Amino acid sequence: MFRRHTDAVFLDLSVDLRDRDDWKIGPLRTIDYPQNITAFATEPISRLLAIGTAGGAIHLFGGPGVETRLITPDTVGIKFLQFASSSFQLVCLDETNVLHTWDLTVIGQPKLVTSARFDATNNGEIRTYDLVCLRKSSYNMPNMWKLHQERLKASRTEHATLRAYELVLPPGAPGGFGYGGHDLLTHRRPEVTALTIHPAGHFFAVGYADGSLAFWAVDDEDKPLLVRTLDELDVNLVDQGRLDEQIYRQNEDKSTSALDREPIFKLSWSGFPNSSDPRGGKTTLAILGGLNSGDAPGLTIIQFPPFNPLEPPASTSPNPGQPALHPVIRQAMRDSLNVLDSYFYFTEGVIQDYLLIPRNSPHFAGTFDPIAILLLTEEGTTRTVEAFQYPPPAFSDPSESPAPGATAIADPLSSLADDLAHTLKDLEENKYPRRLVIPAALLHGKSGILGGQLLKLERETYQTLAAGKVEDCLALPLNGGQAWADEFRTNDLKLAKFQPHRILVTWHRDLTVCFEDLSAQLLTAQRPAPLQTDFPNMFFDLTLDLRPVLLDPFVDTRTSPTLMEHTRISSVYFATEALETIVVLTTGEVIQYQLSGPRKPMTHRDARDKELIILGHIPSHRGFSPHLMLSPELGPAEACAVSDIEAVSRKIRCSPYMLGFLAVAYSNALFIVNMRAPEILLRRSENKSVRNKHVTGFIPSHSDSDRVTSMIWCTSQLAKDSEPQVRLVVIKVSGHYQIYTLFQSGSSAKPWSCEGPITVDGGVQYALPRGNFVIDSKTGARLPANHVHLARAGSGKPKVSSILVMVGAKGARCFANINGERVGKTEWGHKVGEVLEAQIVEKLGSRILMVMTSRQDALVYSLPRLEHIMTLKIPVLPSSSLSVDESGDFVAWNPHPTSGTMDQATYGTFFDIRRTYEMPDIDLACTKPVVPPAPQPVSLGPASMFQQVGSWLPFKQSVSGAQLDELLAVHSDQEMDTVGGPNRPIPKPEQSPSRNFYSAADISAGASEVAAAAMATQANLYNRITSALSERGQALNDLEERFNALGEESKNMAGQAKRLATQYTAKSWFGL
Repeated sequence: MFRRHTDAVFLDLSVDLRDRDDWKIGPLRTIDYPQNITAFATEPISRLLAIGTAGGAIHLFGGPGVETRLITPDTVGIKFLQFASSSFQLVCLDETNVLHTWDLTVIGQPKLVTSARFDATNNGEIRTYDLVCLRKSSYNMPNMWKLHQERLKASRTEHATLRAYELVLPPGAPGGFGYGGHDLLTHRRPEVTALTIHPAGHFFAVGYADGSLAFWAVDDEDKPLLVRTLDELDVNLVDQGRLDEQIYRQNEDKSTSALDREPIFKLSWSGFPNSSDPRGGKTTLAILGGLNSGDAPGLTIIQFPPFNPLEPPASTSPNPGQPALHPVIRQAMRDSLNVLDSYFYFTEGVIQDYLLIPRNSPHFAGTFDPIAILLLTEEGTTRTVEAFQYPPPAFSDPSESPAPGATAIADPLSSLADDLAHTLKDLEENKYPRRLVIPAALLHGKSGILGGQLLKLERETYQTLAAGKVEDCLALPLNGGQAWADEFRTNDLKLAKFQPHRILVTWHRDLTVCFEDLSAQLLTAQRPAPLQTDFPNMFFDLTLDLRPVLLDPFVDTRTSPTLMEHTRISSVYFATEALETIVVLTTGEVIQYQLSGPRKPMTHRDARDKELIILGHIPSHRGFSPHLMLSPELGPAEACAVSDIEAVSRKIRCSPYMLGFLAVAYSNALFIVNMRAPEILLRRSENKSVRNKHVTGFIPSHSDSDRVTSMIWCTSQLAKDSEPQVRLVVIKVSGHYQIYTLFQSGSSAKPWSCEGPITVDGGVQYALPRGNFVIDSKTGARLPANHVHLARAGSGKPKVSSILVMVGAKGARCFANINGERVGKTEWGHKVGEVLEAQIVEKLGSRILMVMTSRQDALVYSLPRLEHIMTLKIPVLPSSSLSVDESGDFVAWNPHPTSGTMDQATYGTFFDIRRTYEMPDIDLACTKPVVPPAPQPVSLGPASMFQQVGSWLPFKQSVSGAQLDELLAVHSDQEMDTVGGPNRPIPKPEQSPSRNFYSAADISAGASEVAAAAMATQANLYNRITSALSERGQALNDLEERFNALGEESKNMAGQAKRLATQYTAKSWFGL
C-alpha cells in the first residue's frame, strides 16, 4: 500500500509450484563406475562380459540395454569368475572361498541358485563342483607334486605320477636373475608360477618365479626345449666367458648385482585359424611379468612360427636307450620357438591381469583365435580395465602373392610404382593396436570422472548430437541377451516419449570430455522389439581428447613444457545452440571446440593477439574439432562464461557478422574474446581505474582487486538503457558486480566493440559459479545471448524487462533490469549447511529458485520476490556435488574414497511422477550358447602319415561331457549320494503351480492309476537293474575285444614302419 508510483509491478512466477503435492523427490537410476575390479570373465558364444569387484558386486554386460548388477550374499570381494557355457551359468568364487552360482536362463534378472563353501583349499588339491546337481563332487585330484616327491622317497606308492617336469639350473647358469645372483654357483629349482599349452597340444610353456620361461615337450620331461627370459636365450646353460668375468669382478669387489626381475604371472598361448594344416599356423604367446625393475609397465606379446614338422625318418632297429622324442620332432619344436615378431602393450598403470576375448570358441581355455584383450591395470588405489585389438596389427601378414595371370617379366616403371604404392600404404596403416570401445561404466571408471553437468536439450540440438556413430570394428563385441521395458507400465511409457531430451557432460582425469544420452526415450521399447541402445547411451563420436592439442608443436612453444604433466580439466561449458564446448584447465588455458565433424590437417596461421592460438591446423577424427585456445599465462582462471550464438548465424537481422563471445577472468585480468574473428575485444587489468564507479555501500570490500567468482552473458536492457544489448555481468567475491556492453562498431575489420564497466553495489557475496541467471520478468524464461533474443532486440517488438537472479553462499538477490531496483532478497544462516548448487526450475509454466545444500536439503524460493516456499528433504545420497537441469532432474555424484574421481552417479528428479527409468527386463536365454564340438587331438606328423593310425586308435579322440560321466560313474550304493555319474540325481526345473480343479471321480481314478504306476515302476526298476548288469558285462567283453584288436594292429604298424624305412635314408637317433 506504500509502493511508490515509479515501482514496477512484477508477476509471481511460482504460482503453480507452491503446493507440496506437486513435488516428489526420488532416484531414477544408479550408475556405477567400477574402480576396484578384481576379476573378469567372458562368454564368447553369446558374447557376455562379467566384471567382479572388491565390494562383492558383479557387473554383467551384454547387448544393447543388457546390463545388470549381481551381489554376493556376504558382499565380500570376488576372486574368480567363469561362465559355464554348457549349462549357461555364472560361477563366482569370493575371498572366503565360497562358490556362488547364478542361473542365466531366468528372465528378468539372473538368479542365485546355490552357494557352497570350500575349506582347506591351500593344500594343492583340485576339487570339483557339479553344476548340474548343484553340489560338491568327489571327482578330486590330489596334490600330484606331493605324490611325486613321495615316490622319490619310497620305491612304491599307491599313486604313480605319469610325468614330472622340473627345471633345474646347474651351477653357473644365469637363470632369470642373471650372473649377479648370490646362489649362482648352486643348483636352483625356481618355483612354477604360470603354465600354458601350445595349441597343437604337444609342448607347453612354464613361467617361473625368477622371470624365466621354459618350453617343454610333453613326451620329454628330462630336458626342456628352451629356457629364456624376455631379453636372453638359453639362460639354463653356462656361458663360461661371462661366468669367469663375474667371478673375476667378484674377487675385485666389483661384482654386478642380481637382476630385479618380476616373476611370470600369467601366460596364454593362442592359435588362429590361419593355416590349412590341422596343427595350426603362427601362434602368439602373451606374457604377463618377467620385466626388469624400472621397465615401463605393460604386457609382452611374442609371435612364433607354425609347428608343422615333416615326417621323421624311421629306424630299422629300435633302441631301448634312445629318447622318447624323435630328434627331428624335437628340432621342429625348437624351430617353432624362434621369435618372428614381438609387441609390448604400454599402459599407464601396472597390469594385474588380462583376459583374451575369443572370436567364438570357448575351448582352449578361451585363448583360441582371440580378437581383443582386456587389461586390468592398477593406478594408485584404483583397478580398472581397458580393451585393445589382439593380436597386434603388426603381426598380420602382408599380401605378397602375385595376382593371378601376372606376367613373368614386369615393367620396371610399373614395379617402381607398385613399390611406391605399397610403401605409402604401409605408412598409412596403423601398426599399433587400437583402443576398443567398452561399456561406458567401465570406460568412465578407467578415465576417472572429475565432474559433470546435466543439460536439457531442444529436439533439433539433440538430433544433431545423436547423428554421430562409432565404427563397429572399434567396439568390444558384446551382444548377449535382449532387454525390454516393463510391460506393466505401458501407459507411463507412452508419456515418456514427451519427456525432454537430456544429456550428461562429464570431464575426466585423462583429459577427455564425454557426452552421454539420458533421455527417457531410450527406455520405451517393448516386446517384441528390444532396446536398441544402452542407458546411458554414450556419444562416442563426440568425445573430446585434449591431448592432441596439448602435444601440438605450435601449442608447445606458446605454453609450459610441463603442461601435459600438471594440468587437469577444471570445468566445461557447453553451448546448446552454438554446439560449442569450452574447456577450462587448472593451469589457466581455455580451449574452444566446435562441432564440425572430422577435419583434415591445415596450414597453421597466427592470431593477431599473442594470448590467442588458432588450432585449425590440428586434424580431428570425431565430431568436435579444436578451434581456439586462450593462453595468457596468468595462472588459474577464476571464472568463465560463453555466449550461445551459432558460429555462422543468419537467423538474426541485427548483425551481418559472425557472433560468439568468450569471457575469462584471472586473478588480475579480464579477457573478452570474439571467437569468430578471432580477436580480443577487451584486455582489462585490475590495476586500471574503473569508470562509472558507484559510491561504496555496506559491502566490506570494494576494491578492484576483488576476485571474480561468477560471470554470465545475457541479452537485456539496463535500468537507464532501454535498448536490449549483449551484456556481460561480472560478479565479484565482495558482492559488487560490473556490467560490460557489446555493440557493433560498423567496421569490417573490428565489427564488435566493448564498453564499460558499469559497477553496481548490493550483490551477494561469494556468488556461485553457475548460480546466476537473467530471466524475463513476465514469463520467467531465460535471456541468454543467443540468436533468438538478438533477433527480437532488433525487430522493433515491445521491450521486456529482465530480472537478474544472484545466488551466493549466504543468500540470494533479485534486481530489475540487472542494475535496477532490488525486487527480492533472502538470507540463510549456517544451519542450512554449505550451498552446493542453485537452479531455476520450470514446471507447468511456473518457475522457482531451488538451492541445494550439503545437508541434503532443497530450499525452494519464489520468483522474483524470493519468498521461502518449502524445504524438501533429498533422499540420503552419498554425494559430494549435484547438477540440476531446468526441468528438475539432477545427478548426484559419489566420489571414490581415495582417488578423488567419481565411482557412482545417482540420476534422480524432484518430480518423480510416472517416470519410467527402472531397470529393464533382461532375457539372456535368447542368446544361450550352443557349444561347438570339442577339438580333436592333433598328431605330431603330417596328416597324410597319420590318417590310418588315427583310424587304428579311436581312443585318441576327445570325449563329450556325457561320455566323461559314463567313464567316471561310480555304481556303489554307499557313494551314490555323493558322486556324479549317469545315475546321479539330476534336479528337475521348477514348474510354476497351476490352479486345476478335479471331481471326486477323477480323484478316485487318479488314485488307482497311481497304484498301478507304482507297481509298474517297481517291476521296471528290477528290469533296469538286470539290463544294466547285462550291459556292463557286454561292455567288458567289447573292451577285451578292442585290446586284442589293438595288439594285432600294433604288430601291423611295426611292419609298416619297417617298409617305410626302406624309402628314406637312415639317420642316427643321436645326431643332436
